[in-house]
Amino acid sequence: MENNSLSLLYDLAINPGKGLTRAREHRPWFFLLGVVILSEISVVTGATLVLSRFAAIEGALFFSGLFLIMVLLTMVWLTNVGILHFFAELWGKKGRIVDLFLTLGLALFPFIFVSPLSLIVESLRAGRIFFQSIIMLALVLWSFCLALAAIREAYSCSTFEALLILLTPIFLFLIVCLFLPIGCIFFALFSLSS
Repeated sequence: MENNSLSLLYDLAINPGKGLTRAREHRPWFFLLGVVILSEISVVTGATLVLSRFAAIEGALFFSGLFLIMVLLTMVWLTNVGILHFFAELWGKKGRIVDLFLTLGLALFPFIFVSPLSLIVESLRAGRIFFQSIIMLALVLWSFCLALAAIREAYSCSTFEALLILLTPIFLFLIVCLFLPIGCIFFALFSLSS
């Protein structure tokens, strides 16, 4: 089992399509749970490390907040799976939500490195914010590519179709965020003029 986990880690890092195919076939639930928990802890501790430069964060506050943020991140992951499955179905793709759940969970793998890399960046004298930004951008892009591969794997679709499924909710959210305030302004102006 350990050999399978190590080869799955290697495939997620080097050959994501192969790794996600293997994960979909073998369904490593404990491995998935470990990846999700470690990535959430790493994101929270890495963010706390960066934010501690700007504000004093006490240990008790950190550990109580850690649990709440982990629950919140898990809810975001589960909601994201449901939303992406809905849009995949809307675009006519057939797949199982369990496969998407598993592969998108494994797409969180790059975020395991947030905390260790934040520790390394903190040891630098100058340019900490610059290097922290570069590292976070690289991890987000890596996770985005894994999420793209996860959707492609779960729905047996092309990269373009997976990109369409992944970006549709983002574009709709941006449109709502843009037009809702504009609509409220026009509604207020229309109400004042009448």
